[in-house]
Amino acid sequence: MTAKLHMAPDLVLPIEAVVQTFAVLAKRGSGKSYLASVMAEEMLKARQQIVVLDPTGGWYGLRSSADGKSVGFPVVVFGGEHADVKLEESAGEVIAGALVAHRFPAVIDLSIFRKAEAVRFATAFCETLYRLNREPVHLFVDEADAFAPQERRGGGKRGSEAPLLGAMEDLVRRGRKRGIGCTLISQRPAVLHKSVLTQCESLFVLKMVHPLDIGAIGTWVDVHSEPAEAKRVIDSLPTLPIGDAWFWSPAWMGVLQRVSIRRRETFDSSSTPLPNKAVLQPKERAAIDLNKLGAEIKATVERAKAEDPKELRRRIADLELAVKAAEQRTATPAAAVPPRVVEVQVLHADATADLRQTAADLRAAAELADRRAGEILGTLDRAIASIEAARRLSAAPSPARAARARQAPPVRTATTRQAAGDGAGSIGKSGLRRILIALAQRQGLTNRQIGVRAGISSKSGTFSTYLSRARTQGWINDQGDRRFITDAGREALGAFEPLPSGHALLDYWLAQLGQSGAARILRVLAAIYPAGLSSTEVGERAQISSDGGTFSTYLSRLRTLELVTGGRGELRASEELFGCTREERDVSPEEGATS
Repeated sequence: MTAKLHMAPDLVLPIEAVVQTFAVLAKRGSGKSYLASVMAEEMLKARQQIVVLDPTGGWYGLRSSADGKSVGFPVVVFGGEHADVKLEESAGEVIAGALVAHRFPAVIDLSIFRKAEAVRFATAFCETLYRLNREPVHLFVDEADAFAPQERRGGGKRGSEAPLLGAMEDLVRRGRKRGIGCTLISQRPAVLHKSVLTQCESLFVLKMVHPLDIGAIGTWVDVHSEPAEAKRVIDSLPTLPIGDAWFWSPAWMGVLQRVSIRRRETFDSSSTPLPNKAVLQPKERAAIDLNKLGAEIKATVERAKAEDPKELRRRIADLELAVKAAEQRTATPAAAVPPRVVEVQVLHADATADLRQTAADLRAAAELADRRAGEILGTLDRAIASIEAARRLSAAPSPARAARARQAPPVRTATTRQAAGDGAGSIGKSGLRRILIALAQRQGLTNRQIGVRAGISSKSGTFSTYLSRARTQGWINDQGDRRFITDAGREALGAFEPLPSGHALLDYWLAQLGQSGAARILRVLAAIYPAGLSSTEVGERAQISSDGGTFSTYLSRLRTLELVTGGRGELRASEELFGCTREERDVSPEEGATS
């Protein structure tokens, strides 16, 4: 028996609605999100994949029953206050790839994002979904005018919103060929871009009173129907009771019908909070097995956990306890050791190695955490220095070694300078130190060249924060788009282990990427440098499907590290991996080095 979507007692949609386009329009509080949720319930009951772009935070109720006392549908919630998986602004491409690869339903809650963050996420998400998807999926876009506005915001030329509008147009106008259906939900059709609204094949209209919004309905009618039919509908809109709607599908179903939408079967999480009335929350939610959502989502969960300040503080507390225990075990002062060979208890080398590895992991996480990461790094450096000092105190040197030590002057390495409390210690082993090392090796680098050498995306906020601190401290000078380390910067940096350059830098990054698919992609592109390859050709040579989310994840990582340039039509290895670039040859290493 073919599944059908029961929207109302007298309105049943065929299952093909999953790949059709709808608009749900109504004034605030008239039930537009309620109606769209009923449609989502019907698709989920028919075992179809649905995805919701939710800037309101009101769709998580699909996980619970209407009374909140039992489970609803196993829909994964990304982001927001009810998240199964925390949402990252930069994860739009990764999440879209995972949804295509693993075919699970999802609500993507953008409600705690700033507007610009939501636009950046949604742009990458929509572009990737359109590019990769080939099976039926229905995308619900709540407050669709935020993603496809009729007028640009803030004046000036259309900037970051233009790519998102283009992606929305692709989904609505051409998505059906790729298995993508859409439902656009808006309380202000007057501000929803007409190139998107008029491409919707069917319309649900609930109560509406504003003349401009009613006029926007007329724009849709001009494209899809006769003005005479519209008058009966438009005249009734200001007085429609909540829950009643006109369903209008002139081309697809040949229907113009007033209906009363059935009651929801899941929790109404989009209901308006009322004064002097407690806000109810569901007590039960459908369980989600995150392990079945793919490696991409598991990695997102692990990153979010690593960046959680509570988790960082817990791990710091564990490290401090380990340091105290180590100090107690190695408390015998060196002067009390008699001048003979004795057995003393020393800290096992594995313990230091474990702490060093933990410190390295936390440093990587700290670059993406909040500004308090500097305090965490300082605690870790003191912990490692304390353990090393304890080990030196507990080890009785042989007479021959002591004699050699008296003859040879101590070498001031980066570690000893940090222990002595000089400038290198204030920088620590953060990304800022790697930036200064890159400039100490070669003056006059652009942000991109610095980013490749230091392993930090030059487009990230972390990179900008590091540069701002370096300028404030007088460690770097800017000349146009190039950066130069000053004498004060060299003094603060102290002794350092040089970063590799040229082909050695390529070998360094291949070693860092290990046996991952990202390393295989980089090897393929490095082998044919300076020529480029399409993503399909790269995927074939690296033995990774270029149509899958996994390939997109690997490519996203390489782009973040700025090791790969170009679009999917032609990818190239970064020229910074192959020796001095033309831009670098134009700058003398001594230029701009003065403070």
